[in-house]
Amino acid sequence: MILGIDLGTTYSVCSYIDENGEPQIITNMEGQRTTPSVVYFENESSVIVGQTAKENSICCPADVVSAIKNHMGEKDYQFVTSFGQSYTPEVISGLILRKMVTDANQFLGTETPLNRVVITIPAYFTDAERTATENAARIAGLELVRTINEPTAAALYYAVKSKLEHANILIYDLGGGTFDVTLIRVDGSEINVKSTKGIKNVGGRFFDEEIVAQIHDYIEDEYDVDLEDEEYLDVYQELFNRAEKAKISLCRQEKAIIPIRTGEFKESYTLTRADFEKIVAKLYKRTEYCVKSAIADAGITNADIDKVILVGGSSRIPYIEQQLTALLGIAPSHEVNPDEVVAMGAALFGKQLEAERAGSSDARTISDVCSHSIGVSALDELTLRKYNRILIKRNTTLPAVTCLPFRTASENQEKIELSVTEGEFKELCDVRIISETEIILPPNLPKGTRVEIELRLDTSQLVHLWLRIPAVNYETEFKFKRISNLSDQEIEKLTGLIADYDVS
Repeated sequence: MILGIDLGTTYSVCSYIDENGEPQIITNMEGQRTTPSVVYFENESSVIVGQTAKENSICCPADVVSAIKNHMGEKDYQFVTSFGQSYTPEVISGLILRKMVTDANQFLGTETPLNRVVITIPAYFTDAERTATENAARIAGLELVRTINEPTAAALYYAVKSKLEHANILIYDLGGGTFDVTLIRVDGSEINVKSTKGIKNVGGRFFDEEIVAQIHDYIEDEYDVDLEDEEYLDVYQELFNRAEKAKISLCRQEKAIIPIRTGEFKESYTLTRADFEKIVAKLYKRTEYCVKSAIADAGITNADIDKVILVGGSSRIPYIEQQLTALLGIAPSHEVNPDEVVAMGAALFGKQLEAERAGSSDARTISDVCSHSIGVSALDELTLRKYNRILIKRNTTLPAVTCLPFRTASENQEKIELSVTEGEFKELCDVRIISETEIILPPNLPKGTRVEIELRLDTSQLVHLWLRIPAVNYETEFKFKRISNLSDQEIEKLTGLIADYDVS
């Protein structure tokens, strides 16, 4: 069995396929269907993941880390605990994955522990972020069968459950810290992603922070009390929990009362839906731009959209649905659970991969697209300035291949210098450099020998480099080092490091 894991910014969810072939959500050890993506380093060998960790995030800020997903692909980021131990985003995500799989095995009661997983990732994730997620699975000791973009997983679940035959589906995915919009075409057993766009550092946790900031300022003005002072940390911690609950209740109510209690005063802060919608509106405009762009990139109009699917807990906010309905002229569907649909789609994808391996004709065909353009640093012969030369355009169907031919400039040329880029702009300062690589050539090549560098994007949207020299019948994959990711040696060391951790 392959488990489907939605590794979220604020909450993670795990799913499996039951004996009837249906996806089901796994309840964690705390009896909940979702697990906060929060890690509490209790000491040098004990780690707590989930609700208890979240409840200690303000009281023990030096030892609790959350929203680590927003740091994936940042090689220089380290979370340093109060006892001086440092952890990379890959290790922290690996600990969350360990918790999810440990809980799954206890829930299912399997004789042989399950460790094969499909992990979902935001569609907009870069090569560095995707590689970091794969490395997190390796560090956790899991067999990562495949990754799948979150909106694609959601669309797969919806297409299977609704038995939809022909439709254009827009997936609006607003979670705790990320946003994606994806246009998908369903034709029978074929699911084809047409376009995708996204932004990071947006979503539910930022709404919570804004609510808390408003209350903090109110209390400071009224009582001259700074709730961030150490003596009020327990009150401040509880305020985040109450802000989250108020946000959720405002989906049904016109106002929410948030109590603030200290030894010096008792106060109740009233947050109206109108006030909350002012907070949400700041973000929504950014997501609306992405929606319009994705529709245009897909080559369709609003009138061509047959279904709008809301994914992620923050998509439940009434203001979001109202604005989308006004924009698209179609009300979003409520046929799926926004919190769970991605994980269940991942489990279905795992089931499909097993069916494909078994040669089953029932498997659906899924094609995705790349969310970022891939290119190289090239020299402009007129200006003699380097620029970003795009070779694989954004929204190209995966897998994708492009060839970059060279001619050796001298006898016995030893190497070619190549910088692989990711992004849409011409200026190199505006794009990401995946790798700055020296490709070593075989010896004794004559001057003018044709050398072909092939860039390949696989179905997980990861970049591969191949070196081919037709004249000497030479072809090999070139293993390049990614600037923003750990090396194989570092991953192996970290895998051994966390193997002995007690994760609960």
